[in-house]
Amino acid sequence: MICFFFLLLSLVSFASNEIKCEATYDQMGITHQKVRSVEEYYFCFGYHHGRDRAWEMDYFLRTAQGRNSEIYGFSSLKSDLMMRLLDLPALASRIFKELPDLQKSWLESYAKGANLGFVEGKKAREFLDLEYTPQEWKAEYSILLLVLQSFDQTRKTFTRDYEEEKFKEHWKDQTAKLFEEDTNPWFNTILKSGEYSKGSVKTQTTSSTIPLPELWANFPQVFGKESGSNNWVVSKQKSKNGFAMLANDPHLDLKTPLFWYWINIQSPEQHAMGASLPGVPVIVSGTNGKVAWGLTNSYMNSADLVFVKDLKKSDIVTFRPTVDVKLGFFKVPFFLKSFEKTKEGDLIIPLELEAEEKLVLRWTGFQLKGSDLLPMFSLVHAKTVSEMDAILLKVGLPAWNFVFADSSGDIGYRMVGQVYQQESAPTYGVARESMDQFRSTPLLENISRPSVLKPKRHYVYTANNRHWPLDSKFHGGRAYSYSFRASRIDEELKSQKQDVKSFQNLQCDRQALDAIHFVPRILKNADIAEFKNWDFQTSDESLAPSIYRRLMDLLMEGWQVNEYALFNLLNNLDEKKKSELMSFYNVAKQQVDGRTWSKIHRLYFSHLSQNKEWIFSPELPGFGDNHSVDPGTSKWDPDKKIYDHYSGASMRMIVVLKKQPEIHLSLPGLNRNYTTKQDNLPVWSDWHSCHYQQVTY
Repeated sequence: MICFFFLLLSLVSFASNEIKCEATYDQMGITHQKVRSVEEYYFCFGYHHGRDRAWEMDYFLRTAQGRNSEIYGFSSLKSDLMMRLLDLPALASRIFKELPDLQKSWLESYAKGANLGFVEGKKAREFLDLEYTPQEWKAEYSILLLVLQSFDQTRKTFTRDYEEEKFKEHWKDQTAKLFEEDTNPWFNTILKSGEYSKGSVKTQTTSSTIPLPELWANFPQVFGKESGSNNWVVSKQKSKNGFAMLANDPHLDLKTPLFWYWINIQSPEQHAMGASLPGVPVIVSGTNGKVAWGLTNSYMNSADLVFVKDLKKSDIVTFRPTVDVKLGFFKVPFFLKSFEKTKEGDLIIPLELEAEEKLVLRWTGFQLKGSDLLPMFSLVHAKTVSEMDAILLKVGLPAWNFVFADSSGDIGYRMVGQVYQQESAPTYGVARESMDQFRSTPLLENISRPSVLKPKRHYVYTANNRHWPLDSKFHGGRAYSYSFRASRIDEELKSQKQDVKSFQNLQCDRQALDAIHFVPRILKNADIAEFKNWDFQTSDESLAPSIYRRLMDLLMEGWQVNEYALFNLLNNLDEKKKSELMSFYNVAKQQVDGRTWSKIHRLYFSHLSQNKEWIFSPELPGFGDNHSVDPGTSKWDPDKKIYDHYSGASMRMIVVLKKQPEIHLSLPGLNRNYTTKQDNLPVWSDWHSCHYQQVTY
């Protein structure tokens, strides 16, 4: 039954080349817009973004420019300086200049619409409280935000190098065996037998350990730390209703405002509905009635930290950026830190202490061309999975997994974006290379990127897991998320035909999937009563998940391991380690203090800016756990003595590719702007309880 309520009819008319944006809004705040031309399509796209998400657009822009200190003061200074080191605005400007005139005109129409939308958007509480207004939007800023999102979502591939180096410092010669990833029972890959090129298995190598100085500062986290996302598709043969079906639930930081802006926009040439990033006129997950698509982070290696062995001082350029910092009523220029680049523009990452070798960042995004972004504008035009596959083949923006389905019942998958070609497991930790090696790392050819079209198994899924099995010709690196979620999704899709209800149940599966593997090994080494009859569900009134999560975190922190190493370590504990395990359990039990999961695991929806006074949402009990299909990724707050559930499903979307597509949606908050606390809105409790609305296409 179609559940569509016209809560507000807004006839927004204005004179700008006689363009009129007339929109209706449903109970979730989704914008439904009809336009008459391509120009109106982009103009109204910009208008609605600017009106409903002006502050968010300005925040993303200032983050990319390294200018948040002008508004938020010293708390943003270091992250601003790190963004100045990246100099993404120069990259975006170059890419924009390379675009054809037609696509430039689209982005210019979008910018005009956004600036008109700012007339209303600047009335948001964030602007009023801090007494400032959004910057005028320029066409190239949309490219800048695409590049910012790409960097933010791919940087795990180089931060993992740094984390691994720290493990090596502690475990030394034991590291390679202890942190082995390929032999665990939850190992799971996107591509299956017959869907990839085989090659010889090559042994993982490690480099010698050198004490690694601390990083001077981290790049700001904009969209989420690394919890990942899910998407999957089933063809008509795997669907109970005889239509292809697609599901997508990107896992990002759960904050206000929402990261995604949902829009239903219809022109004589096209009709598309789905999720967009405020500031960018592209629907990244949605449907055009003929094809549906959804994305996740690929986490394939697109960036590395490398110690360059032969970098000469004469090849290094020093510069000192100026950042204006808000100080009371004034903006004071600061010259806090000198940075370094090579003469060719390679970024040297600043360390707290000088190292003998320079730590240099290698990222495929620095090589982007305008042609690499053009296909993103064509997603809404695909009519079949073959057309969508051909479009995605040409996308160079690193690096996402797309699944897609069409109204004929066919499905496909393709990894998009530039990534490095690797035919063996990469060096564990930070690699040490010559400058020639650093610059000569080849890119994986478009045609060799992981993909499958109309698979014989009739389903495809991604959950930030490995792309290729162990006997593949290529290796994707070690930045992938753990495959617990992927194994669970695979199990469910393989075992039965699917419908909307089974898709919803799978998106909302809240088992602690890692516990299935870890608890039996823990019980072999320790007598823990709370685990003996636990069904691994993260139920609100259960004590077991509270004890489990706290114990796991204490073990990994105390023993300086990750989940891979902990699993291997638990296989053969000596008496000392068994005693330590019981000590950690006693600490966990004391800190949990009898509190069930809903009492110790809390969800606050903090504001994107971290301003603690801007509270627009109710506090909710957390759900799931770090590795649930519906994750409740959390971090222990030692002051509050609770788990702060900070990341999870930023939306839950299900599309059934009928002649008139069926869209089922669950959002963690209103799609439109809000400036006061919204405690009683059903949208929050609906999302929390996994209740979906069927929205009109």
